[in-house]
Parts: sequence; C-alpha cells; structure tokens
Amino acid sequence: MPDRRETHSPDAVVASPPADVRQMAEKMDAEVSALATADSYRRAARIFHDERKWVDERHLQICRVPALTFREQERAALVQELWADLGLRSELDEAGNVIAPLVWTPGAPFIAISAHLDTTLAPRHESDIYVAPDGSFQGPGVVDNGVGLAALVALARALRDGPPAQLPRRNVLLVANVAEEGEGNLFGMKRLVHGSGWSSRIAEYLVLDGASTAHVTVEALGSRRFEVIIEGRGGHSWNDFGRANPIHALARAAAALSDLELPRSPRATLTVTMIEGGAGVNSIASSARAKVDIRSRSNAGIEQVVGAMEEAVRRAVEQENRRSSDRISAYKIREIGRRPAAARSASNVLIDCLRTADAYLGIRSRLDCASTDANVPLAAGLPAAAIGAGGRGGDAHAPTEWYHPDGRPLALERILLVIALLQSCSPRH
Repeated sequence: MPDRRETHSPDAVVASPPADVRQMAEKMDAEVSALATADSYRRAARIFHDERKWVDERHLQICRVPALTFREQERAALVQELWADLGLRSELDEAGNVIAPLVWTPGAPFIAISAHLDTTLAPRHESDIYVAPDGSFQGPGVVDNGVGLAALVALARALRDGPPAQLPRRNVLLVANVAEEGEGNLFGMKRLVHGSGWSSRIAEYLVLDGASTAHVTVEALGSRRFEVIIEGRGGHSWNDFGRANPIHALARAAAALSDLELPRSPRATLTVTMIEGGAGVNSIASSARAKVDIRSRSNAGIEQVVGAMEEAVRRAVEQENRRSSDRISAYKIREIGRRPAAARSASNVLIDCLRTADAYLGIRSRLDCASTDANVPLAAGLPAAAIGAGGRGGDAHAPTEWYHPDGRPLALERILLVIALLQSCSPRH
C-alpha cells in the first residue's frame, strides 16, 4: 500500500506540458462524454454495478490465500485460474509476475494495469478473512492489496467481450506482480519495466494499490533501506566486563542517528525501524543489528543522509573501541532496499487522463507523492500513476485491517474510462 504522504495541489508549479500532451488533453476533454455513453463502454461498465457480489466473492477468495513477500506463488496460481475461467490466457515471468495481455489492435502499445500480490501479514486460516455484520471485510491484506487484485479480475471480466473504445490505439496488459512490500524492493515491477519481454511494448503504467480514490500518485517518494551489523567477541557480563559490546555501539549509533540534522527542502527522513542482538541477560552480545529506513523526494537528499548515517555508525564504533579493553571485531552497513525517487513530469499523460475521468465521474482527487510500484516507471521517465481501486479501508499492515466495498463500482468505472481515453485519444503508432 502506498507509503503516504506528501500532497500537492493540481496547480503546483511544473514545466509546461509538451504540445502533443496538451493536444491529447484537449482531445480527451472533447471526447469523454461520447466515449462514456458509447455502447461498448456502457456494456463493460455495467459489469461493475451488476456483478458487485461476484467481485466481492473473488476479493475474499484471493485474500484467503496467503501471499507474504517472496511467497506469492499460491496466490499467483489462483489469479491465473480466475483469469482462465474468464477465457483469458496468462503467463508467469521469471520474477513470478502473472501477466495477461488483451490484444485488440496487433502492434499497438499496451497500458499496463497492475496490482501487487504480496502482503506484510497473511491469514493463518481461511476463517481469518471474514465479512463483519456491517458488511466490511476483515483480515490481513483485504485492503492492501486485495482490493487491487479484485479490480484486475473485475477488469478481466468487463473487457473479455471487447475494448471500451472503438478502434483502440492501446491494448491492455493486466499484471499481478510480486514483491512490492517491504524488502521485496519493488522487484516484480522492476522486472516488468526493465527486464521483461513486454517492457518495450508498454506505453503507460497504472498501478492499483489500496482503496482511496482521493490520491493520484504521480511523484515517487524514494527510499534506501539498510541493515547495520556490529560484531564483537561476546562474553560473560561479569567476568568479561570491559570487552567491546556491539549493543552499546549500536545504541550509540541509534542515538546519533536520531539527532542528525536532516534536509528540510526537499524533506528527508531517517528512522531506525528494528534493533536486535544478544543471547541472554547475563551475556555480552557477540553481535547486534538494526534496520534503517531513509526517505526523500530527492535522490540527492537520500544520498546526503546515507553519508551522514555511515559517518554516525563509524564514530559510534570508534567510541565503543576507545572505552573497551578490546575492539569491535567488525561492522558493516548492508543495503537491503532501494526505491528511486522521481519528480512529477509535465509529459505524464496519465495526469490529464485521470483529471478528465474524475471530472466526468465526479471524483474529487489530488496529486501526491508516495512510495508505490509506480516509483519504477516514474523514475524511468515513463507515464505512470498509482491510484486506489475503490471502497474504504484502514489499518493496513495490521491484524485489524478492514475494507468496505461501498463505492467500488465507481472506482472501477474510473479505471475503465482511463483505458477508453487512452485507447481513443493517444497518437497512433
């Protein structure tokens, strides 16, 4: 689910869009009403309203299959099965992403519609995912990202009888990707954008993550994650007192990191997220480790904080060595994750596409900066956005996670209208 949030006014100062993007936006404004009332569009959109119960059932079915990061295989197989039941052929790439093309115009580029398979918590039993008396779905992963995956299945059903626009200039690539959460490090999306046979054929990326339709993520919040490991001889807390203590060194490092002066514009953050070490209450630890999360909208800002972190750890180890009868035997700082930052681009056609769709459907939204799968295409200079797939939800990444499907049909229709606008208004290739 998007790591929120810095929001920006739609009128934030950016470079003027190129002429071709302005012309496409004008064409969208002129054609949206005709597109949204065409028989092909209305036929597909009715699925979201008439088959709400079916979509809800698929949502719960998906969430009952555990899919922790790097363990998504069983859920991936279920998504393939659900798509196959709708007559859609899919494939697994080397990363484990499930990819299903819908081709109406051979040779035309694709818009990739993606949702991540993995969760930070997983149900231990099917009964952990249930419907509460108020109609809400309860259990790990129901909003992050069961709602996005359910949208992919609903779109497959809505599009199986044809495209929402006549003579489409875009085909659709449905992607259920792996490894978005935590130390998954956006592995699945990186594979799709940079190492897939589909990469050169994808023109735009629309990421479905979470429920909220109020946020349109078109700027990437970057991050780097590290594990700090400090090692010593260890020993008895009385007999060997005075030996270098990795926990003491790590505690000094953590205190120093909490006191760092961080960049304010663009804002950067540093958080020590985990600390562990030691074998018992009467022992000097032989090792201690911590995990550190650094974020900023600026890649340069991230690098500045990384340098300060490395210096703080080095000084903490030196301080422990000076007060000890021996020395810390080793320490290392290991990178465990990297998400690129990217500024908002004036040439991102999905901004105007979503604005047009939202104005027509009466959806109020704003542009923002967050950490999502969209980081990868945005950093590569490709048109991309991350949006919610509708309904309401909360407590993501907690056992009390919940989701209510009220409002889902309108959000699904929004995705359909984005597809129709791109199919009708994009330049011919």
